[in-house]
Amino acid sequence: MSKQEGTAGILDVIRGMGGYIDENGMLQLRRGFCVGARIAPHGRIFQEFAKCVEKAYGETGLCGLGDTEGRMIHQFRMYIDRHNIAYIRRYFKREGMTDEDALKSYVQASAGQGGLGGKKLLREPARYHNKYPAGSSYREYQRGHENKKRLTPDFHSEFIIGRDEAFVSQWNVLDEDEHGRIISDIEYYRKKYRDSSTWEAAQRQIMDTESFNYASRNDKIHERLDIQPPKLYDPELRRLISSEWKSPCKTAKALKDLKNRYRYRSDKGDAYSVSNS
Repeated sequence: MSKQEGTAGILDVIRGMGGYIDENGMLQLRRGFCVGARIAPHGRIFQEFAKCVEKAYGETGLCGLGDTEGRMIHQFRMYIDRHNIAYIRRYFKREGMTDEDALKSYVQASAGQGGLGGKKLLREPARYHNKYPAGSSYREYQRGHENKKRLTPDFHSEFIIGRDEAFVSQWNVLDEDEHGRIISDIEYYRKKYRDSSTWEAAQRQIMDTESFNYASRNDKIHERLDIQPPKLYDPELRRLISSEWKSPCKTAKALKDLKNRYRYRSDKGDAYSVSNS
C-alpha cells in the first residue's frame, strides 16, 4: 500500500461516515460511527484502520498534513474509543459491577462471547492520563490514587480506569445535540457544570481520557501518530481546557520538580493484565 493509498483509505472511511470538521475544530460524523455494535475492541477492523494509518504516516507522522485531514485522522480515534467503552458496558457490565469488573469479564470471556479468551490486557504507565490543575501539583492532586491504563493485546484500544474503578473518559462528559452532533462549544459545558468542583471533575475526564493508538507498540511510530498530533489537531474544547492542566514529568531535573515527578510504580498490577514496559 502506498502512502497515497493509505491516506485515501482512512479518509474515505471517515468521509463515508459523513465526516467533517465543525466550527470548533471537532470531527463530526453525519452518518454516525458506522461500525457494528458487536465489533470488539480487539476487532480486525480496528487493526486495519491502524495499519492503514501506520503504513501511510508511520515514518513521517501526521503533523505534515493539512489542517482538515490531520484533524479528521487524529480525531477519528475518539469515535473508536466511544465504541469500545460502550461495548464493554453493553455486553459485559452487569448490575452491581464496576467498569473494571466488566473489563475483567471481557478478558475472561471466550472469543465466541466477544471476549479475549483469557488473553491478558497490556499494562503501561499512565503518565499522560494523570494530569493535575496548573495551580496544584501531581503529588498533591493525584499521587496515591492514580488512574491506570490498560490496552488490548494488539496495543490499539485503550482504557483508563480511575480510583473508583470507573472508566475515565471524555465520553462521560460530551453530549449530543438534537441532530446527533457532538456539542463542541466549551461554553455549553461551562454552563452545564456551573459548580467549580463539578467543572473540574468534567475537565479531568476530558484531559485524562483514553485514546486509541494507531501504532502497534510503544515506539517512535507511536510518538509520531498518537502522542504528537494532539498539539496540532485536538478540538478547540480540549485545547482550551489543556492550557489549565499539566502532565507529571518523567524525571525531576531540579529539586522543585520532585513534587511533579510521575510515580511509575503507582500501578501495582492485577490478574487480568501483564506489564508492557
